[in-house]
Amino acid sequence: MANPFGTRYLPAAPRGYPDSWSTPRRWNADEESPFERMRVLNPAPETSALRAIDRGFRELFPQFATVPLKASWAGMIDAMPDVVPIVDRAAAIPGLVVATGMSGHGFGIGPGMGRILSDLIQGNETGHNLHRFRQSRFSDGSPIRLGPSL
Repeated sequence: MANPFGTRYLPAAPRGYPDSWSTPRRWNADEESPFERMRVLNPAPETSALRAIDRGFRELFPQFATVPLKASWAGMIDAMPDVVPIVDRAAAIPGLVVATGMSGHGFGIGPGMGRILSDLIQGNETGHNLHRFRQSRFSDGSPIRLGPSL
């Protein structure tokens, strides 16, 4: 919301991605699942965005004006609707710990979150209040409070 043109949210995954509208929601155990078919989400970079970034870089650093762009890459960020990761024990499956939605924050919180996940998996106290990270916040009637911006 702070920068509506900086992050683009689509109503659905691109065609062929594991969560696109055309992806089957059920399959037999002996069939290839959508997640086996596409193991890495690797979308093509937007050429107009690359040109704008390149132009801005050359304006900021004119001494590199002749250096060509060698490679580009685009990726998808697995952010939750409130931009806060889920770090929780799965209620329906004993022993399963869910940790997802950290792409916008992963490198920054990785070391601390690794320690917390280790404690959760081992059944130890984490030493932290994980209420904000619970999975049930999307189904228990709690108001959705946006976390930090990406």
